[in-house]
Amino acid sequence: MKKFASLALSLGLAVALCVNALAAGSAEIVRAFVCEGTLYTYVSMDGMEKPVTKAEAKVGGQTFSATGRLETVRQAGAPVTWLLLVDNSTSMPAFREETETFVQALSQSGGENTRFILATFGDAFNVVEEDVPAGELAERVGTLPFDERVTRLHTAISQALDYFEETPRERNELRCMVILSDAVQYDPQGGVPYGELLERVEHSDVMLHSVGLGKDRVSLDSLGRLASASGGIHQEADIRTAEEAAVRLAESSGGLYVTGFDLSGYPSEGGTEQISVTFASGGELICRAETEVEIPELTDAQPAVEPSEHQEPPAQTPGGGAGPSAPAAAQKRLPVGLIAGIAAAVLAVITAGAVLLRKKPAVPNSSVWPSGIYMRLELVRGELDSGQNQQELELLDELIIGADPNCDIAVKSENTAPRHVRLFSVEGAVYAEALNTSSETRVNGEEIQKSRRLRSGDEITVGSAVIRLKF
Repeated sequence: MKKFASLALSLGLAVALCVNALAAGSAEIVRAFVCEGTLYTYVSMDGMEKPVTKAEAKVGGQTFSATGRLETVRQAGAPVTWLLLVDNSTSMPAFREETETFVQALSQSGGENTRFILATFGDAFNVVEEDVPAGELAERVGTLPFDERVTRLHTAISQALDYFEETPRERNELRCMVILSDAVQYDPQGGVPYGELLERVEHSDVMLHSVGLGKDRVSLDSLGRLASASGGIHQEADIRTAEEAAVRLAESSGGLYVTGFDLSGYPSEGGTEQISVTFASGGELICRAETEVEIPELTDAQPAVEPSEHQEPPAQTPGGGAGPSAPAAAQKRLPVGLIAGIAAAVLAVITAGAVLLRKKPAVPNSSVWPSGIYMRLELVRGELDSGQNQQELELLDELIIGADPNCDIAVKSENTAPRHVRLFSVEGAVYAEALNTSSETRVNGEEIQKSRRLRSGDEITVGSAVIRLKF
């Protein structure tokens, strides 16, 4: 009877864990590609209540662990290339101000390791300048003539993708194309068919974003479908909202989580393959995401390392369910939610069995990545209590800047309050809050009274000290 009660308890726990596993969070792979034998994924995550301690990718029945820390693009300082594709037709002079405002805001919000390429299209796709300095981008756009009488929009997008494909990639570089146009397609020669272009952007490793100008509803909707197929963002802007659109786009790209998986030992003859990436906290599955990726020919004949008897059982790995030896066809037939439920159920039964046998349960793996936000502090002016001009920190809950030696960031300077500024995080964004209204606090030279959202590279003035934060 006790065994039946224990079994019932195990099943009840399994159901509860299934619900938790399915509701813990969600992830979407917005871009995935292979470069120099490493699979890189850019992932959008929502509802993550627990820190991710493990990530694994399954490719062709083999499992590969992540090679480094799980960080956002902005935290990791991952390279981002923005190709700004500006409509240079005669219908665009009315939107010059919106275009310049958007470009100016994007160049200021892009963050570190950001590269800008300026291109135009009308009768043909044309690269105006590569590696445009961020501070000069708006000026360059301001000199565009907007005099083209033909608008080969679809052909230009296809040619821009060709341009990216012919350009060597810098390791895990995230490539983004932003189209600024009233979206009216005028190509008397026919050009690239829309359906063909839609399929191409969906499978490209370039993220396509669009900023729609004007009021042509049909054209704007058509442009929006292209961005959506690419996993990108489509926004419609006017003079009032152009800056907001640029900031949103920069923050969205900078907030993607980038992960890398070394595919050494995975022989591939080249082609498109299904991949599945799982994220776990300890031994509990948090979320899973799947996509297809173009894998080049890989000739490394070294076999992937098989799990040993000393490693965690398959039920406690992020993938859950069947281990690497399970038939690939069987895995493909199971829905993602069902796999997550099975994984949680197996974990529950193992846990209950361990309790019944009075054995100590297996200890989950220690954290691979910190749950907070990595920050690097650089002293622009003043002196830190440590005597150093740099400091590395991790923002978990809050960090206090002030003259008190017990502060997380202790500053020696005139007019600095004992507790001057509080740094804190909300949903992955970093904020600075002035704690002492009688002492001046500035961010990039602008005084703040309460709190303000920070971006990597912002400079905070506390008294006579100036601190630059990078994250």
